[in-house]
Amino acid sequence: MGLCGCKPEISQSNIDAVNTRFEKLEKTGKKTLSPKEVESILGPPDRVENATIELETQKKEVGLTRYYYEQDGKTIELHFFDNKLINRVPGWNHQPEQEPQKP
Repeated sequence: MGLCGCKPEISQSNIDAVNTRFEKLEKTGKKTLSPKEVESILGPPDRVENATIELETQKKEVGLTRYYYEQDGKTIELHFFDNKLINRVPGWNHQPEQEPQKP
């Protein structure tokens, strides 16, 4: 038996499952979908970036994490602020906003 170095593909139904959970928590005021909860549905990300940002008004730092999932030449980027998913997961067909071209 050979082992495949391939990782499972992320389907739209996986993305929908994360978004449904996110929306349910958002409606209750408990936006607490953690990175581990996202990983349990989408699997481990291809790349993770960690950073801290300083909150000017409170003079403290909070954690910011970006997860990147790559598949078929496309990338999905997720943002976690203070260890919580802060927005819905864009689908594979989502086109990131591009800056307007300068004349």
